[in-house]
Amino acid sequence: MQNTVKKMITVAMISTTMLIVSGCTVRLSEESFIANDKEPVAFSTEFTQALQQAMPDHVITQLSLEASDHVKLNGFFIDNPNSNTTLVFYPGNGMKIQPHCLADLTALSALNTDILIMDRRGIGASEGKPRIHNIILDAQQQLDYVQQQYQPEKIILHGYSLGSFIAADLARNNKIDALVLHGSATNADDWVDEKTPWYMAPFMTLEMPEDFRKTDNKQVVAQYYQGPLLVIAAEDDEEVPPALSEKLFAASKSANKQFIMVPNIGHQGMLEEATTMQQYQAFITEL
Repeated sequence: MQNTVKKMITVAMISTTMLIVSGCTVRLSEESFIANDKEPVAFSTEFTQALQQAMPDHVITQLSLEASDHVKLNGFFIDNPNSNTTLVFYPGNGMKIQPHCLADLTALSALNTDILIMDRRGIGASEGKPRIHNIILDAQQQLDYVQQQYQPEKIILHGYSLGSFIAADLARNNKIDALVLHGSATNADDWVDEKTPWYMAPFMTLEMPEDFRKTDNKQVVAQYYQGPLLVIAAEDDEEVPPALSEKLFAASKSANKQFIMVPNIGHQGMLEEATTMQQYQAFITEL
């Protein structure tokens, strides 16, 4: 997972792109940036059994939802019988439920909430070709499904890395009870600035689709979302430098906001750190 994300972000977005374009203009395209599998791969029985073994008190249901353009999206609803709070988890770029999400889902299950997780279109068990705008439409449809089908008392949106842009965009227009931005950047421009060597910055211009610029986490927390906010960053994160998460936290106008800096860890494994999850649990308990 780590090598995949590094390749997608660092190599495709900076090194490779700069080599194939003329001059010093970086053109960031959805095709080159958003990970996409050739064909969907169904969840295995062994993986579903591993999920159940990791959280034996939960009822695990495999979901298949049809998007507005008839693309089939697959994932799981993990039901905690003692909870009426649903946490919707949006994974990072190239992150498939199987095999990448078992550790994170196991950690999140300790929060005593229900969990919805779907492979986004074009990755893992889900069909389709991903674009920013249809990924967000899919996520809105899934959120509507949770509200109608399960009618939770509280909804928490948790976005990791690229998934944080989906969670924040939904928080802009939906009534939710908490937003968790985990390993998150402020926006695409800041992200590229942080990843660009200082000696190249004066000679570079950045071109990107408008949909990339519209998904701006900093703008959301500064102007649109003022509910409970938890920001989780990693001290040694080289893929999404923690300075970007600090900027997000500083920009937030929320009266209830918390920041967790996970020490001695990179982009992967933040939720496997015990103190982080204790603080996460305390945040949820106060909602």
